[in-house]
Amino acid sequence: MSSGSKIAIIIAVAVVAVVVIVGGLMVAGAGLFWFRAATHEEMAQRQAQMALERDLTLAKKAEAEAMTAADTQQRSAADARPLAERRKQAIARGVAYLVKAQEPAGSWGEGNVGITALCTDALLWCGKTAKDEPVSRAVQYLLKHQKEDGGIYDVGLRTYTTSIALMVLVKADAKAYAETIEKAKGYLIEHQWDEAESIDKGNPWYGGHGYGKHERPDLSNTQYFVEAMHEAGVPKDHPLWKKVVVFVSRTQDRSESNDQVFAGTDSGGMIYSPHAGGESKAGTVDLPNGKKGLKAYGSMTYAGFKSFMYARLERDDPRVQAAMDWIRRHWTFEENPDLGQQGLYYYYETAAKALKAWGEDQIVDARRRTHPWRAELSEAVLKRQKPDGFWTNEADRWFEGFPPVPTSYALIALAQCE
Repeated sequence: MSSGSKIAIIIAVAVVAVVVIVGGLMVAGAGLFWFRAATHEEMAQRQAQMALERDLTLAKKAEAEAMTAADTQQRSAADARPLAERRKQAIARGVAYLVKAQEPAGSWGEGNVGITALCTDALLWCGKTAKDEPVSRAVQYLLKHQKEDGGIYDVGLRTYTTSIALMVLVKADAKAYAETIEKAKGYLIEHQWDEAESIDKGNPWYGGHGYGKHERPDLSNTQYFVEAMHEAGVPKDHPLWKKVVVFVSRTQDRSESNDQVFAGTDSGGMIYSPHAGGESKAGTVDLPNGKKGLKAYGSMTYAGFKSFMYARLERDDPRVQAAMDWIRRHWTFEENPDLGQQGLYYYYETAAKALKAWGEDQIVDARRRTHPWRAELSEAVLKRQKPDGFWTNEADRWFEGFPPVPTSYALIALAQCE
């Protein structure tokens, strides 16, 4: 083969190679173009999807914010309503709940006389009268349970039950139920611990009231007895009042006036009972000497303070001032001081009545802060009302887990704030 032929073949092969390479590059370029086009399309689709999702998210967020704003505005509008109006509506809802919860016999609490008396008392405090069917039925139920000794009770808790029932009858129609009232009043006075029970003034039980006949006295029973005597209009010169002061003074953590001194810190507050060296539902407190003392707490301090007021001690009496100082140091309606949430609604009722008896619209606490107690107490009670109109206490002690009981306490407390 000539050199010319070889050169021709080489050139032909080179041309074919060039063609193949160029073709490959063209195919590769086309593929790359397609890949890029496809990728661009996917990216465009992805971006569109992301934009849609973002728009939906923003729309949902805007909707949620609008709903939140509307809800906030609605709540703000509700809060902006005058407190008196909100309190009135809360009372109406609470009353409606109690009326709905009343049993066919006219009772509450499966026929419990004490709970029935408490619920009826709440209705009367909130504007119902003996002419209203729920009250009329309840009063008739209570009247059926008056015993020959004058007490109004079923089983146990005789002082509580008779005292509250007596207050109900006085509010309902003192004239119409005069005979029943006198018998109930006589029962309570007879069972106050004094010389008739063969004890003298030196006994720590003297002047107090317990759960019933021959039962050891405590400040809770005693404060209901005292309030019943106050509501019934017992004259201020009746001997029972001085006896009450003796007993209540012995529940006070104040060594200067407590001649049956229990171990305490001279706080001025009150404990549950001076019996057997003293008893406090709040437990003990560490004393400087390393020993344990009894701790005063909110509901009993207000109970003792209120009893001093009803017994007509002077406002500047050191015992009254010591109790008020304790109240100033422990000012709150978020809990029952030194007892937490236990007995919270009992605390509300007792505090409201005590502060009303004190007669001042504002209380200055130990830090010199001024408190319009009616407004603060109302707000504390209102925010705890359930949608169905009742109140209840998750710290279920002393019947406060049973809605008619805390609802009655709450309504009575609100009535004192009117």
